[in-house]
Amino acid sequence: MNTGQLECFVQVALNLSFRRAAEELHLSQPTVSKQISSLEAELGGALFVRTTRQVLLTALGESFLHDAQEILRLTYVAEERARRQSSGNDLIIAYSDSNELMRLAPVLDALRKEHEGLHVLLQQGPRDNNVTRLAREQVDVVMGFESKPLATGGIRFTSLIDSGLSCIVRVDSPLASHDSLGVEDVEGLPQVLCLPPSVRRHGSAATSDIPATDASHTIRCSNSSEAYVLVDAGFGYALIPSLYTMPDPFHKVIAWQGRASAAYGLYHRDASRGGVVPDFIRLASEFFGEPAYDRPLPETWNL
Repeated sequence: MNTGQLECFVQVALNLSFRRAAEELHLSQPTVSKQISSLEAELGGALFVRTTRQVLLTALGESFLHDAQEILRLTYVAEERARRQSSGNDLIIAYSDSNELMRLAPVLDALRKEHEGLHVLLQQGPRDNNVTRLAREQVDVVMGFESKPLATGGIRFTSLIDSGLSCIVRVDSPLASHDSLGVEDVEGLPQVLCLPPSVRRHGSAATSDIPATDASHTIRCSNSSEAYVLVDAGFGYALIPSLYTMPDPFHKVIAWQGRASAAYGLYHRDASRGGVVPDFIRLASEFFGEPAYDRPLPETWNL
């Protein structure tokens, strides 16, 4: 069994067509058919039922499809990991909220100047999944809020900033007249919450700073983009980490009163292993407090 056979099988299974699979793989149709036949011979059974009108998966084909996709995924991951380790000048950064990236540009700008030929990949996904991928060495650094139970098994957390909360409202909202808000100001109002786990955690000393609005008037979001959309759609004010806010003409960012906050930073493996990661951590600690929109454009951009 080889990746060529598996790639042909997966494409035929997804397209239910040998012709379309051949087009996707840039192979001839006889080549695809030969690969499928050899794979069927190894597995000891037919993977497809083929007629003049259609191609269908057999029971064996349906059960084998997931395994084939997982084998290919692991193969590609292993190849990418080996390629990155041999080059030593690539950096894969995982993040969970798109607004986290606003403060990343100054860091990468400085890193690029220190490492000629630097290649950076940004990959979005749930924070916990990102940390699991870090443990498997599929990414180099994970950006996110601290959650102490995750910082184990050789994974370390470097804090960059302590982020409080901000209230986001439309500029036409009655709340927009306030410079700061607290629990008593929004009591009973519909709300959108986008809170890091360390603030949501039951028993936190800061939970008294989070409005206890009835569940029917509360929408919980996994990222700030969702929160902004729901505010625009009239579902109430949004409470999000101040780190995720940015100036725009359609919303007002209002300071939130209270102690609710969480440490934000980088999950990484032992920095003594060398490579680009230690320099990224150092520069992030230096520059992360500077949002990209507060910095002047590079000279080459001044048109």
